[in-house]
Amino acid sequence: MSAPSETENTPLVSVITVTRNLIEAGREDAVLETLRGVQTQSLRNIEHIIWDGESTDGTQELLKGAIGGIAGNPDPIPVRYFCGPDKSLYDAMNKAVDLCSGEYVLFLNSDDRLPGPDCLQKVSTIVGERRPDFIYGETVFVEKDGRERHARRLTLKSVLQRMPFGHNAMLVRASVFRELGGHDLQFHSVADYDMILRMIMAGYKGLRVQVPLSVFQKGGVSADTAAAGSEMARCWEKNFAPYCDISSYSHDERVEWYRMGQFPIPVALKILRQSIAQPVIARAALYSLAKSLRRSVQFWRRY
Repeated sequence: MSAPSETENTPLVSVITVTRNLIEAGREDAVLETLRGVQTQSLRNIEHIIWDGESTDGTQELLKGAIGGIAGNPDPIPVRYFCGPDKSLYDAMNKAVDLCSGEYVLFLNSDDRLPGPDCLQKVSTIVGERRPDFIYGETVFVEKDGRERHARRLTLKSVLQRMPFGHNAMLVRASVFRELGGHDLQFHSVADYDMILRMIMAGYKGLRVQVPLSVFQKGGVSADTAAAGSEMARCWEKNFAPYCDISSYSHDERVEWYRMGQFPIPVALKILRQSIAQPVIARAALYSLAKSLRRSVQFWRRY
């Protein structure tokens, strides 16, 4: 992936929203709210990148009209619109990062929202001049019935087993994302987890901020648990290879790890032994080992 040239006016954050046939999906009001939420941010040193995957239902015209209206406002946050073919949601995100100018990128789905007008300003104030490789914050999950659940507990110790924080509640340096090669397109539902796992295993440094960064509508690509379990099984085989060969376990056995939320004790032990020089991974392996040991003596559990 190639980075755009740097200028004095480089935005701090590129908010990235990818779209395709939103009108057909009944999501036109949601994406307009997403656009408005970015425009209300008190932090003005940002840009909004819209990548549309060649919508055929009028979404292109909807977006162009909304963006034209924003451009006519006083002091608008720049919105840069691109339209072209893509292979998937994650391919669209990769393409958008290639086109963005910001120091950090934040993925904001077309039916998700920023929690409030000051959320990015709060992050900027907390981060100051530290400039970590990635920043992760809180997520507000919205159920289909409208109920909200605010996820405030943020920790990297669960990263070997599942997403440690919301993909849409993370700001990652654009240069880091490109160095990692972006999302791995062999995964259709867990490419976000795979990218975060690779980033942490590669030793990139993160900063936790106790600030809500995403209002996330439950559902979507990763909501298919059967597909996610199958992909997680392949993701673990790919990423655990430097620490532990798990090829002796069948694909179905690894899918069962996902369902149970734990690894076999030998797997956790091997990762722990091989990750002593990587404190974040070692702590995650120790957490996984403790969880597996605790559950091994809870004979009444089925999972």
